[in-house]
Amino acid sequence: MKKMAICLTLLFGFAINILNAQVNLKGKIVEYDTGKPVEFANIGVTKIAKGTVSDFDGTFSFALEENEINQKDTLQISRIGYKTIRFSTQDFREIIKTKGIVQIEAVPYELEGITVTNSDADKRKIGYQSSSKRLFGFWNDSLALGGEHASKILVRKGPVKLEDISFNVIANISDSLLVRVNAYQLEKGLPGENISNGNILYTIKQRQGTITIDLSPYNIVVEDHFVISLELLKIYGGRVGIGISAFDDGSRSFTRLVSQGRWKRMRKGFTIAFGLNTSAVDKMEITQEKMRTRQKPDMITLLWDTSESMKDRDLANELRFLDAYFKNLNNVSVSLQKFSNAISDRKTFKITDGNWDVLKQELQSTIYDGGSSNRLWEELEISEHTLLFTDGKNFPTDVGKDWYGTLFTVNGSINANHKLLKELAEDHGGNYLNLEKLEGMEVAVGFTKYHQADNLDYITRESRQKLSEITGSVGDLDDPLPNVVVKVRGTERKTKTDSKGNFTLQAHDGEILDFSYPGREKASSVVSTSSRMLKIIMPIGVTALDEVVLEENLKLKELHKPLNKNITTRFGTLDMEKVGFSVKQIDGEKLSKSAQTIMEALQGKFPGVKIIRDYNKNIDLVFIRPDPLLGFPASWDVDGHIYAPDRPPFHINLHNIKDITIMPAAWATARYGRLAPGGIIIIRTISATFDDLETTKNGVTNGQNVQNRYNNDAIELANGILSKPRYAQRIAGNETAAQGYLQYLEEKENYGNLSSFYVEVAKLFLDKWQDLERANQIQSNILEQFPDQVDALKILAYSYEEEGHFEEACYVYKQILKANSSPQSKRDLANVLYKLKKYKEAWSMYKNYIGSKNILEAEGLDQLVKNEMLRLVETHGEEIGMDKSKFTFDEQSNYSLIVEWNNPNTQFELQFVNPQGRYYNWNNTVEISNEETTKGNLSASFELDDMQQGQWLVNMTYVGNQINLPTYLKFTLKNNQTGEDEVKMITLRQRDVKYKVMDLSNQGMQFYESM
Repeated sequence: MKKMAICLTLLFGFAINILNAQVNLKGKIVEYDTGKPVEFANIGVTKIAKGTVSDFDGTFSFALEENEINQKDTLQISRIGYKTIRFSTQDFREIIKTKGIVQIEAVPYELEGITVTNSDADKRKIGYQSSSKRLFGFWNDSLALGGEHASKILVRKGPVKLEDISFNVIANISDSLLVRVNAYQLEKGLPGENISNGNILYTIKQRQGTITIDLSPYNIVVEDHFVISLELLKIYGGRVGIGISAFDDGSRSFTRLVSQGRWKRMRKGFTIAFGLNTSAVDKMEITQEKMRTRQKPDMITLLWDTSESMKDRDLANELRFLDAYFKNLNNVSVSLQKFSNAISDRKTFKITDGNWDVLKQELQSTIYDGGSSNRLWEELEISEHTLLFTDGKNFPTDVGKDWYGTLFTVNGSINANHKLLKELAEDHGGNYLNLEKLEGMEVAVGFTKYHQADNLDYITRESRQKLSEITGSVGDLDDPLPNVVVKVRGTERKTKTDSKGNFTLQAHDGEILDFSYPGREKASSVVSTSSRMLKIIMPIGVTALDEVVLEENLKLKELHKPLNKNITTRFGTLDMEKVGFSVKQIDGEKLSKSAQTIMEALQGKFPGVKIIRDYNKNIDLVFIRPDPLLGFPASWDVDGHIYAPDRPPFHINLHNIKDITIMPAAWATARYGRLAPGGIIIIRTISATFDDLETTKNGVTNGQNVQNRYNNDAIELANGILSKPRYAQRIAGNETAAQGYLQYLEEKENYGNLSSFYVEVAKLFLDKWQDLERANQIQSNILEQFPDQVDALKILAYSYEEEGHFEEACYVYKQILKANSSPQSKRDLANVLYKLKKYKEAWSMYKNYIGSKNILEAEGLDQLVKNEMLRLVETHGEEIGMDKSKFTFDEQSNYSLIVEWNNPNTQFELQFVNPQGRYYNWNNTVEISNEETTKGNLSASFELDDMQQGQWLVNMTYVGNQINLPTYLKFTLKNNQTGEDEVKMITLRQRDVKYKVMDLSNQGMQFYESM
């Protein structure tokens, strides 16, 4: 046994120099008896993160500001084996001035012999191993002596003795560095008492590679989770710069910048990779301490989650726990705060003799609504003793990083984010009280009374996205297709269609279904919110098209011969001599003069064409095949505007028809895709045709051709509440916002599974009652209800952007990126980071975008990203470390209109009418390939040059999105001269009617009504 009993004298020869209001303190620490220097003692002011360590000769030097010499700030000196001493900074200076000597006694300690087992099975590796060059912790500050990087190490089965520690150096530009290994107990989730049993020093000389430090002589034994750290003591050569590999999904790392500084948690998921070899220790050799009792609180904070997901909480079990908890405390004050998207005002309750009836009634009367928000995590705090009742769903992974105090997380539901709740509580010195797992309330309350670890382990997070059952049918142009292979892309989940072409498959929202069948074009569909019933068309493949043409020429002999008139459509010119199909045509002059509608005009004009009309059921369909049971009805193309089969263009003037051409299904599907599975009826009007139309890709031409003149055929939308869904009308029928909110809670029972419900109702509360607080709470349900469904989350992000709440939008876009790391989601996050003036983060995300691409195209989303990156370099190049003189900046148009939509299966057509009355049509399903859509490319950019010459008109025809729910579009008008932009979200409901969307001018966007 080795005993130490040394008296220490601090003999300081110091000089105080004031320069720029700084006091430079220099001194030397020596042993009282021998006069030998005390090396590597930690010296620092605990709360202001200023300090250093003594050198080999006991000398030290560091500076304080003049105003930091006071009675409030504490200076602390400590080292293993010595009693820690503390002074106010003012007393410290005065003691040195008057006495010059401070005597302190060392703390006697001993290194006891420990028996370890010899079995290889009892040799365990704990901690983390990594050689990553992407994730690392580093020192790069020569003033950071005494600074530490630490990691929490999990011990699943103790006690164990620490044999050695290893870590990987990825780069070291220092000549060499002297470091100290420290081991700490965990206290309130942070490094606490040092348990190192000695001064463990090591000099790092390697430039890179694995370093191993022997710990076995120090007999460090741990029974529970602990913290291991490296402390920087001395720099040789004047330069410091060393990086140590980190682990991507560990428990937690900590840092403090200088000696005696305050510990800070690093971001969740980042853990400096310290790996340790250990040996099992015979428990008989360990002196069993009494279970440590927690201090009984006089005041507690009770945080009560009232978000929508907590509606089905196990309230009875949670109340039983509180019964036992308050019975144990007997008398205590409770500060209650409820939270969902925001945190409520505090309410204080006095518990006397364990009676908490008033508080219980308050909890039982809770209304559950809303979800998390960025604002919530900025405001939520804990106290010295906090109970957090929640399921942990949709919590940020880094929640609580800056919280200080003891925290207990409490939950009674099976469906919760158990892993996060356990880690969150243990990070703050408490426990996760999983009432569903713990045996009785006495056990649960015991964790609040004593320091003890539970043995429950949660491997995966319960909040993982669940599979949904997707059903659908697959057919060709005429019949259902059996034995079609349906596979979820990138997985092994697949099935085949049955004899009727039907299938059922499990898939996540956002995943892609691929359909394959010999001789057919491959098809795909993006699974989105509520798209649980799909209808897939697989036309004959291009390789088989020539055979179909020959077969059609041989088999089809129509009685009605075509005009053989070539026509120009938005898909190009149709040459009647080369088309290879049987074509039906009629001149507009030969239509019946007495006909009132287009359906009546077609009746009897084309042999083999079947018209089905049922006035009672509002059905009007045209079948090109004689037997409607064998195929799909035909679609309509009127001057480039596509109308679904069940939406005939009744609005057109029959006297304005130039000609009508009917093309069969095989031809139509090859060119129009899923827009025309049953063939196409092409109608050209006299006033507007595609003959000789000149357009540019994603730009608007000012060509002088009179043929593309706008004939004012778009209609304005209905105004007022009667155009809204029925549930919105019922809510709006209430006089006050409070009454409307109660009606909303009723309607939520029936419509709460629809993301559009929350958007519509939130907008209603904002427009009718100007109730911003309730509007924000209502729409926050989207994140709570649909955390992994990108199409739903985009609605919420669009709404926040429209309102100018960019922090909230950024919070949602980060969730979208987490759910689906597509190029579009990376661009969207980068764009909103730019709006928040977080230019370095924006640049990093843009680089992430281009890093995932093999080549950047000169159009579409790639071109949009390129323009935005150049804008960032041009305006903030110095801030992001880019020299803008090395870039070429193309001259941009005066304005850009960026259009984005939330649902990947959306089909629509935009019409741009310039100030001269000429138009250009743009169809998203034609201009953006299916491959790009399935990758998440749901945006387009249009350059507008002559806004100064007058007003533009933008019209839209909405075709649908494969489900009977609205689609949401976000329009952004960007002034490329000033950098300012305007954002507006619109709702698309009415299908196959051309609507006026907005007028565009240099004054901005003037919208008609949402659709």
